Amino acid sequence: MKLTIDLLAEALSHSYTFTRQGMLPGDHEIGRPHYYRGNTGTQDHLWIVDDPHVSVQNGVFICTAPPVLRHPENTLCLVFSSQNSLSALFNDIQSLYDMYDEWETGCLAAITRYQDYRSLIRFTWEQFQLPLLLADSQFKIIATAHEGNSPFALFESDDSLPSEMIDDLISNPRFRNLEYRSGVILLDLDMNYLARNFQYGGKYCGRLIMGIPERSDPVRNTFVLERLADFTEILLQKFGSLRIGTSIQNYLHSFLSECLKGSAPGHRELNYLEQNTEWTDDQTYLTAVFLPEHRLKKELYPPYLIAQIEERWNCTCAVEYENHVVMLFNLSQYGVRKLQDFYQSLAYMVRDGLMVAGCSRTFQGLRSLQLYYRQALYAIEFGLKKDATRWYFRFDDYGLSYLLQYGLGAFKPEQVCHPALLLLRSHDQTRQTSYYITLYTWFQEQFNMSQAAARLYIHRSTFINRMERIEELTHLNLEDYNTRLYLELSFCLLAEPEDREASLYV
Repeated sequence: MKLTIDLLAEALSHSYTFTRQGMLPGDHEIGRPHYYRGNTGTQDHLWIVDDPHVSVQNGVFICTAPPVLRHPENTLCLVFSSQNSLSALFNDIQSLYDMYDEWETGCLAAITRYQDYRSLIRFTWEQFQLPLLLADSQFKIIATAHEGNSPFALFESDDSLPSEMIDDLISNPRFRNLEYRSGVILLDLDMNYLARNFQYGGKYCGRLIMGIPERSDPVRNTFVLERLADFTEILLQKFGSLRIGTSIQNYLHSFLSECLKGSAPGHRELNYLEQNTEWTDDQTYLTAVFLPEHRLKKELYPPYLIAQIEERWNCTCAVEYENHVVMLFNLSQYGVRKLQDFYQSLAYMVRDGLMVAGCSRTFQGLRSLQLYYRQALYAIEFGLKKDATRWYFRFDDYGLSYLLQYGLGAFKPEQVCHPALLLLRSHDQTRQTSYYITLYTWFQEQFNMSQAAARLYIHRSTFINRMERIEELTHLNLEDYNTRLYLELSFCLLAEPEDREASLYV
């Protein structure tokens, strides 16, 4: 490994006193030392000059007497006292190169043998005793190494950064702007840290952070961080993520992003989805959109929120789209019966995060995913107008408002009609009942049960029993004017049952 002039000078200054002559910049990198024998120097190696009368040029030299510099702009000399032994200097410098070569060899072994970020971090800690932490854009700690009871707050946990520090970072524009800074940057928090950002696909994906101990070598710290970042970059380019083993989630992210952009997945894409993730087109899904509560002047930090969503509810995938976060929720894998538990958990999350969320109705068929994303947006639009004190809104609660303002729009009748009717149709198909036609006939007969029973050729008590069962299944409040209006419009949108027998299979 080549070392920089400044790194060599800093290391030697602990044991020697010397002066610098020449103008070659300190960040110039040079290889192991060789004795200079009067030949023209090169800038690839460090040269030990044991002849005090020689003139030098084009390189980096160590000597015990001021030399004659022919081209100072291309030359640098470290001039030591004549009392220093050049052979001892030579051996000390070789030991320094040995240490860094050992580190480089160990890091390359961690890349090729273990293919593991943690091995890189731990080995570097063993070599230099510098506190190190690798965290992704969602503040999850990928790898960390430090002494026990570290004074650096960032290193206290092996899981994620402290929540209070995350809140400070995501709400501070100054630190958010640092995400796209190149090179080594200084993080001035409760203590000083050096950091190096990573990007993949043009987006910030994480950061390597080093705690700066007292009385440490600043040039050495920067050099180690830069080289460690180079080694880390090799694995990042190989895996495409700082989290190894997330290929399923990465595929879901890509699939969801493409669907939201408007490209409906074809048969081939759906087959690939099933093969790679076991998510299928006939499973039941729900989409949700998360927005900041603008009245509270709170901004979202999408990478962190995405991680929180995917950890809070398994069987979810979330991406950033059009300046907000969109979630696709696989209810078939999560458990359709746990939907109410999800809504309760969602309420806590958006309230604590000072957000609002909109939810589509549940659906099957991923080719229509973009439409259900729009349903979630409409839920927020109408929810903020009608129920501004709530934290999340469901499209099913505002379907009537949507129909009155927009009509069908781009939706199919089944996507905007009252969900109770879809429930009744599904129940009739699976249980061979006739609840849908019963409710439809009641509307047709102007809510007169006797006339509706006569039209269906059943006894009035049988009709009443059916209506009670319908209310039990759907939880409809049939005395509510808006509910009746929504049902009336939905009956108009859906295909009319042609007769009593056909209605059993509608």
